[in-house]
Amino acid sequence: MNFDESALTRLRRYRQEADHSISLIQQTEDIARRYAERLFAGLEYTAVLGRQAGFEVDATRTGDLLILSVAAGTRAQAKVSLGLIRGAAAETDEDLMHEELSGYRLDSSGYSGRVLGWSEQAGDEPCQTFAVYRDGVWKTKGLFVAKARGKVDDPDDVLNGFCLRILGRLIDLAALTGGAGRRWSEVPYTLLQHAGGEDAPTELRPPT
Repeated sequence: MNFDESALTRLRRYRQEADHSISLIQQTEDIARRYAERLFAGLEYTAVLGRQAGFEVDATRTGDLLILSVAAGTRAQAKVSLGLIRGAAAETDEDLMHEELSGYRLDSSGYSGRVLGWSEQAGDEPCQTFAVYRDGVWKTKGLFVAKARGKVDDPDDVLNGFCLRILGRLIDLAALTGGAGRRWSEVPYTLLQHAGGEDAPTELRPPT
C-alpha cells in the first residue's frame, strides 16, 4: 500500500469517527434544548402561582435566556438568569457526571449539554449548573438547588415541583426567609465605606 492509499484509509476512518461524534453532539444538544424548554416553561408557570400568592414575580424570556425575578418588599428582591449554552462537551464534573461514566474514561458517550444560571447576588460566575445527557438524564448543583437529578421526560408535576424549589429559594434570597438568604460576613466594613453609601458586607448562605 502506497502513501496515498494509506493516508486515505486513515482519513476515511477519521471521517467515520467525526461523523459519529458530531451525531452524538447534535443529539445531546437537542435533548438539552428540550430540557431547557420544559424548565423555562415550568418556571413561567410557577411565576404565575407566585403572583397569585402575593409576590411580585416576573419571568421574562428572550431566546435561550430566561430571567426570573421576585420582589417580596421594597428592598427584598432577587433575580436569577438561566441560559441554554450552545454545544456539548465531555463532562468532567464528578458531581454532574452520568452514573455510567468514569472520571478517568471520558469517551463521546459522555457528552453533556449545559444550562447555566447566574444571579447578581452571587457575583459574575455561574451559580447553578445543569448537565443534560443524550439519554435524557439531567443533573444539577448550585446556589438555588444544592443537588438534584431527573429525566427530561418526567411528568409536568415533577418538573414544576422542581421549579417551585428554585422560586422558593429565590424568595429566600430576597426576603432572608428563616435566615436562608444572606448572613453577615467577616469582611471588614469601615466608616468611610458606610459614609460612601456602600452596602454592608454580607454573603449568601448555601442551601441545605
